[in-house]
Amino acid sequence: MSSVEGHEHAPHPERRRRKRSFLHSLNNAVKGFIHVLKHERNMRVHFLFAFLILLTAVFLGVQRVDWLILCVATCLVLMAEMVNTAIEEMLNLLHPKYNATVGLVKDIAAGIVLVSAANALILSYFIFSKFWGIPLEFLVDRLRHSASYVTFISILVAVFVVIWGKTMGKKGTPFRGGIISGHAAVAFSLWTVLIFTQENFFVVSIGFLLACLVAQSRLRAKIHSFWEVAAGALVGTLVTTFFFKIFM
Repeated sequence: MSSVEGHEHAPHPERRRRKRSFLHSLNNAVKGFIHVLKHERNMRVHFLFAFLILLTAVFLGVQRVDWLILCVATCLVLMAEMVNTAIEEMLNLLHPKYNATVGLVKDIAAGIVLVSAANALILSYFIFSKFWGIPLEFLVDRLRHSASYVTFISILVAVFVVIWGKTMGKKGTPFRGGIISGHAAVAFSLWTVLIFTQENFFVVSIGFLLACLVAQSRLRAKIHSFWEVAAGALVGTLVTTFFFKIFM
């Protein structure tokens, strides 16, 4: 191959730099979210309630418009808490000593969180109040006949456990490392779904093989240790088995 041909096939340096810059920015953004989740108690409370609200919405089978309203409302609460934390960190850096004006700015920032949380609470009340008259047995029975709902709930809970694990540990970054492998958790969660929904042994075997390949790729790239991958596989399998045993 000539030098010209080699130059034509070589990746452009600017393109490589752009790709690294985008991934680096994305990783930093998620890192900032996890930092707030790890160090701010109120953020953990909001995140837990947001998770429970969305999980309840899946369980009740709310309409798409209501889903959109709930997602926007919960996101606004989390965003407000992150903005509040950013303002507090910046003010603490600029004014380490107490200042009445600084205290007022912090109170206003906290008020943003309060307003957004109250808004989410009111919207949730009106959306969920429509289901108060429906017997619980009917809702559970409807969920029993919908594998897609149970699958979504299982993956949602598995991802929640992974994110919570990353906030508890100090190792790795949002997309690399951590005490639980998120890729392995999702892969083995999907494989467990196949166990409960497919009777074809070949399909289940292929799903298991693909899940193992995902786990092996995390080991080969040295992103996770064996025990971190095993923890992810265990989380995905147990969470999905739990919900399928209850509802299916």
